[in-house]
Amino acid sequence: MLRFSVLASGSSGNAVYVETENTRILIDAGVACKQIEAAMNEISVSLSELDAILITHEHSDHIKGVGVVARKVAGERRKQGYEQLEVPIYATEGSWQDLHGLLKDYPDQQRKVISVGDKLEFDDLLIEPFPLSHDAREPVGFVFYHGSNKLTLATDLGYMSSRVKETIADSDAYILESNHDINMLRVGPYPWYLKKRILSDKGHLSNEAAGEALIDIMSGYTQDVLLAHLSQENNYPDLAEMTVQGILDAACKQVQLHRTHPNKPTALFEIKPR
Repeated sequence: MLRFSVLASGSSGNAVYVETENTRILIDAGVACKQIEAAMNEISVSLSELDAILITHEHSDHIKGVGVVARKVAGERRKQGYEQLEVPIYATEGSWQDLHGLLKDYPDQQRKVISVGDKLEFDDLLIEPFPLSHDAREPVGFVFYHGSNKLTLATDLGYMSSRVKETIADSDAYILESNHDINMLRVGPYPWYLKKRILSDKGHLSNEAAGEALIDIMSGYTQDVLLAHLSQENNYPDLAEMTVQGILDAACKQVQLHRTHPNKPTALFEIKPR
């Protein structure tokens, strides 16, 4: 059984939780440890149960809480008598350039360097990192495989390349960036250099681009799409959902769209076996 929850999502911070029968993974820790812990408690999971933390890239809205989270996990495990206290943390070499400063005195053997093309095996869960087009040092998304099921996490990408589409196609569920409405961004208060960055191929995926990408990557097995990383200044949840739904309707594509939130977790979604 492959299950997942978006614990926090938006320009203010991001965190995602994925589990199987035997494996529990946290992806990113871009909000305070207290928020992550409360969100996990809401879906009946303890920080001490984590088998690993994965990092997509080094921007603060994805890593600012990781040091406190890692120390909290170790502290909880110490209280419960675990033999191994520190949870392994996986990130690319580029991301580790910033992570090292947040994880001072963290054991070297628990600092795991990953690369595109790796296959990370955790008991009954296989994880594949794939490259993203974003203005970070070495950003990645992740595909999670459990039995016949496939879950994709893809946020912080300026555009979706054919390579990415090929990698993530035919997923049962997507956590997909729907960052901004193009018109809201263009007329909004951001300075031009920031607007230019967001609209670039190394920026963020718009509502329109998310909908168009889904047409190419969805299959008959796709059950759920969670619209993620919405800008709080250049988007509205209603607008994101309406735009993506309209594009899918025009292409006669059917899927259940869901919202994510900056300050509360989604339900714990369960992917039905094929």
